[in-house]
Amino acid sequence: MFTPVSELLLALLIMFAPVATRLAGSLRAGMELHYTSNGAALAPWTVQVVQPGAALKRNADCAVVRIRRQMDRVEAPEERLCVERNVLQAWDANQAGWQSLRPIGADMELRLPRPNGDTLHYRTSSIGEEVISGVRLSVVNTTMTTIDATGHTTRRLVERYCASLTTATGGRFEVPDAKAPGGWRTEQEFELREIREPR
Repeated sequence: MFTPVSELLLALLIMFAPVATRLAGSLRAGMELHYTSNGAALAPWTVQVVQPGAALKRNADCAVVRIRRQMDRVEAPEERLCVERNVLQAWDANQAGWQSLRPIGADMELRLPRPNGDTLHYRTSSIGEEVISGVRLSVVNTTMTTIDATGHTTRRLVERYCASLTTATGGRFEVPDAKAPGGWRTEQEFELREIREPR
């Protein structure tokens, strides 16, 4: 049981703890990420492998990660990720090259064409901090808008992306709706509620 003094010390430790900014720097093998979707708990994501600082690309911050996001999969697929000039990239084995995924710096824009003809338009704004389960995290507020081949906006994702977790800490999926406030209707909201350290 915490006393007022111990609670104060814990709060001070969290307040002055360093914020991990390295790619995958907040992940640990065996860690579980507990999300909710529209308020309902989801099965936890499990970090199976994490190698921050991997030597994958010269002059880039890289990591190798395996995060099991589906309970029916025994082993998660390996992701090879790098950050170069504030753009997150992933190694595409089929193309034998690095593919840009998203911007992770403040006030950036990036348009990425998709094979189906869609274009993903990323726009970041400010960088903030969050504390989840005592872990201080740096997040970038990001809006990803999907534009189809005819130029129509079909949906958008507004989220807080955390490079040190290689995923978002929360956000919402929206679709255009002329009757909704602001012209957008929320279809789904998700939040990272708990980061459970490995035992």
